[in-house]
Amino acid sequence: MTQDQIIELLKKYKKEFEDILSRFAKTRNGIHIKSEDDARFREIVVELRDLFNDEFVDSGSYTSPLVDYFNDSLANFIGSPSYRGVENVKGFVSAALTRIERNPLALKSTQISSDIQYRKNPDYLDIISERFHLIVRQLRQRYSDRNTLEVEDEYDVQDLFHSLLTIFYDDIRDEIWTPSYAVNSSRIDFLLPEIETVVEIKKTHPNLSTRVLGEQLLVDIAKYKTHPMCRTLVCFVYDPEGRVSNPRGVENDLNDSDSDINVKVIIVPKGY
Repeated sequence: MTQDQIIELLKKYKKEFEDILSRFAKTRNGIHIKSEDDARFREIVVELRDLFNDEFVDSGSYTSPLVDYFNDSLANFIGSPSYRGVENVKGFVSAALTRIERNPLALKSTQISSDIQYRKNPDYLDIISERFHLIVRQLRQRYSDRNTLEVEDEYDVQDLFHSLLTIFYDDIRDEIWTPSYAVNSSRIDFLLPEIETVVEIKKTHPNLSTRVLGEQLLVDIAKYKTHPMCRTLVCFVYDPEGRVSNPRGVENDLNDSDSDINVKVIIVPKGY
C-alpha cells in the first residue's frame, strides 16, 4: 500500500471510532457500547493489528500498545469495550496517523520507494560529473604500468561517463533526434528516460575557445527545449587542460531553472 492509501485507511478507522463513541448509550448503570458497535470495534482492532504488521517498519511498537489499549478497554466486569477504552484506541490511531504523515519512512513501502529514488536520483549526475577528473587520474595509476583507458578525446569521455552512469541508472540511451528546425540530425549523447534528462558531453581542445564553447552550448540548449523527453539538460564539459577561462562564469551565465527545461552546465576540473 502507498502512504496515501494507508493515511486514508487510518482516517477511516478514526472516523469509525468517533461514530462508535457518539452512539454510546447512557443508562443509570453507566455508558455502554451498542452490540453492533462492540463487534465492529473488535474487528477494527484486528484490522489495525494486521495493517501495522504488514505495512509499518517497526510494527511491534504499534501492535503492542494497540493490544494493550484494547485489553484495557475490556477490563471491566462485563467485558465490554468501555468509552474510555475506545477513546484510547482512537487516540493511538491519531498518533500513528500523525507519525506517518511526518515521517513516511516509518512505512515499508516508502522505504522501498526511497531505495528506488536513491538509484534514480538526478543529483547523482552531479557526483559523477564533479568526480570525473579524479576518476580519470586514478585510472592512470595501474599496477606495473598496465594498459588503461586514456581519456584523450570526446569519445573517451563519453565511454567513461557512460560506464559511470550504469551505477545509478538502468535505462541509458544513445539516440538520433532531429528537431523540426534542423537540417541535419543531432546526436544526443545520453538520454535517461527514468529522470527525463539529457546529458550532453563535450571535451575542450585547442580549437574550442571559451566563446565558441558558449555558443555551442546555447545551440544545444535551444535544441533540447523541444525534445519531448527532456525536462533537464546536463551539459558536461571536460576541461583537463584548463582551457576555459572563468568556468564558474560560464556555468552561471548558462544555468537556468526557470525556462522550459532545467539547464545545468558543469565544467570540470576547475583550477587545475
